[in-house]
Amino acid sequence: MQKPLDYLPLGAMAEKELVAGLCRGEAASYRHLYDRFAPRLQRILLRIFADSQLASDAVQASFLIVFEKVNRFDGRASLLTWLTRIAINEAHTLRRKSARRPTPALSHESPPRTPEQEHGDREIHHQLAALLKALPDEKRTTLLLFEVEGFSVQEIADITGEPRGTVLARLSRTRAELHKELRCWSEEGSTTHGTYRGTGHV
Repeated sequence: MQKPLDYLPLGAMAEKELVAGLCRGEAASYRHLYDRFAPRLQRILLRIFADSQLASDAVQASFLIVFEKVNRFDGRASLLTWLTRIAINEAHTLRRKSARRPTPALSHESPPRTPEQEHGDREIHHQLAALLKALPDEKRTTLLLFEVEGFSVQEIADITGEPRGTVLARLSRTRAELHKELRCWSEEGSTTHGTYRGTGHV
């Protein structure tokens, strides 16, 4: 399936031109930045935090920060990486300030299948969602950025501000733990043992 346009890289020269326009206070550059990156940041935050209101609030707050501090963008990481780091940090800040309980993200319907297949798909989906929700924040963030959003390990390191080796080790361990949990769940059948039993934080 073809990915949305905002998954395509902007390009180094285009980024420089966009940042220069932002620094000059050009309204068109502000619109371009928001239209280009806001939808993807919204998707990233929704997948990580499973709270649509939190994701929306964090995206809006993030762009206010970006518009005020765009002159601090040094180009060492991509514009998307920089924006994602700001958005995730802002979401964490907003969540700490709020007592809201996370709202589960809407699931996407599968193509028409037999009732048995649909039942099996739903069970797997619910089990995986439960495991992801139970992951520590840093593990869930790393896994979703890599597996779903397609960021490289180095880009994730830039986003989280952690060493590349730490990100790589966490990603490897989290994937192994999830595979083990799903395998045990599959072997035991449709039981209610879906509590994540990962081995702490990396």
